Amino acid sequence: MPCLSIAAFRRLRGNASSICRSVPIFIDDDCTTQNLYCKPLNSHFSSPPSKLKKREYHSTSRNEILPFIAVGVLGATSVYTYRALKQMDKDWDDYYDALEEYKAATGIDPEKDTKSNQTRHFAGGTLAIDLGTSTLKLSHLPSSNNNNKKKDPTVCVDREGYRSTPGLVWFGENSDDTIVGRLAQARSHDKKGGRIIHPRLAMEKNESNELALKATRDIIHTAAGNALDQILGGGRGGGNTINEPLFVLDSTMTTKGSYNVRPIFLYPNHNYLTRYRNAINELTAGLEIASYVEEPIAAVTGADYFNLLPREGADAKSVLVIDVGGLSTSISLVSGDREVVHSSSFPFGGNTFIDALVSHLIRNFDGFQHEAAAGGGLASNDSSLLSSKPTLTDATALQRLYEASTHAIHELSNKTRTEINIPYLTMDLETRQPKHLEVGVARAVVESEVETYISNFLAPHLESGDTILSPSFPPPSTLSALFSSAILSLLEKTSLTPFNLRGILLVGGGARIPLVRKSLKAATAVLAGDAYVNGTDDKRLIMLETSSGGP
Repeated sequence: MPCLSIAAFRRLRGNASSICRSVPIFIDDDCTTQNLYCKPLNSHFSSPPSKLKKREYHSTSRNEILPFIAVGVLGATSVYTYRALKQMDKDWDDYYDALEEYKAATGIDPEKDTKSNQTRHFAGGTLAIDLGTSTLKLSHLPSSNNNNKKKDPTVCVDREGYRSTPGLVWFGENSDDTIVGRLAQARSHDKKGGRIIHPRLAMEKNESNELALKATRDIIHTAAGNALDQILGGGRGGGNTINEPLFVLDSTMTTKGSYNVRPIFLYPNHNYLTRYRNAINELTAGLEIASYVEEPIAAVTGADYFNLLPREGADAKSVLVIDVGGLSTSISLVSGDREVVHSSSFPFGGNTFIDALVSHLIRNFDGFQHEAAAGGGLASNDSSLLSSKPTLTDATALQRLYEASTHAIHELSNKTRTEINIPYLTMDLETRQPKHLEVGVARAVVESEVETYISNFLAPHLESGDTILSPSFPPPSTLSALFSSAILSLLEKTSLTPFNLRGILLVGGGARIPLVRKSLKAATAVLAGDAYVNGTDDKRLIMLETSSGGP
């Protein structure tokens, strides 16, 4: 019987008839090389093999190949099963490592805490922290109880009865020697060999040095710690150091000087956020505790909470927020989905009125005539830096003038005239006799000083810088014209009109100054009409009625 190779046998079967292709294959068991043999073909051509089963798909029997397929599938399944179990072990190890890190940072075991226990994590409620350009303000919202009674947030008042804390930190020659708040304000001009830092201004100027970061942490830690000590009681305030966390996530972690309170930090814009978070991350035990909200969005959310804003219309969903702070005024457009679309600011605020009054006193007090003639008073116009702060050689006298003027400006928010009495302010160099300052100041005098500063210094400075003012308006000479030009400029950039706004919201510490309120009313009436300001149904200018008796 001739021995055929596999290739030759396939050619033979391909050229033969269907009968020939159906001839079964025989394997010689005696042949060690497993050659393929074929019967003589002539016998098959003589009589067709009618009983042979025809296979056109393959010549190998099904029950011969199925075991090989089963073994292959089983092997592949085993390999993938082994790899999956190995990956699961690795994932579990990573999960428990992350869980241990979380428990070490927060003191909470998520596998044991139930959903109902989450409310106790902030048993002390929520504390909103607004670090402004000149003051720091706090607002507290108590935690909800079982009867679901609605509780409103309240502004925190310190032990001296003030609703805000001066945002200043004084550093001595040693950086560990610090004074914050009102005591630091008493040295803001007479520094006594130290250095004054404004944390908010340091953050805005991108001063990431350790001293600026420490000043931010110190002022927030001190003010918030004292406020929470009064609200929650227990005499825990000041129990921990500045470097230890003030806010903790679980009540079981509270120690002397730490509080189970959720903090919400307000910030002016997105450029400020990263630096702010780097400065205060040590105040919280666990990064997920704190929340961060832009100041204009917080203002709109608060106004909505108290139902102060008109309802949204089909074409009126955005809110224009005017925030008159201590050192600057910002104008921001907040869209209906709580996003700041555009924002601009200029150096004018409540402290401008204090600077104007101090400048007026320096020029008109005979004890400082020599300095007033030499250039004291309002600062000169500088293309790169503008300041309304007056100068005086006698730092102690300047400090006393600022303290008296600050108190007078607060009084002039309620009255049209006030008295300033500063004994032993300076000394007559010729007679060696003390000089006392006793003078009456009218609100109109201060307003005139402010309008002069706007016309002679602020307006030219803004025209030479950023496009804060509208080119459609002439250069402003009054605060009302300044508001009109700045608002119109923002509306032009966003292609809106006053009637596309849900409302105009005035906020900030300087919002209670009569000249600011009167000027904004006049500016809005020019842009949108009197009904927009004083209308019954169409009124869209919202000016919060705030207490004016103190800071």
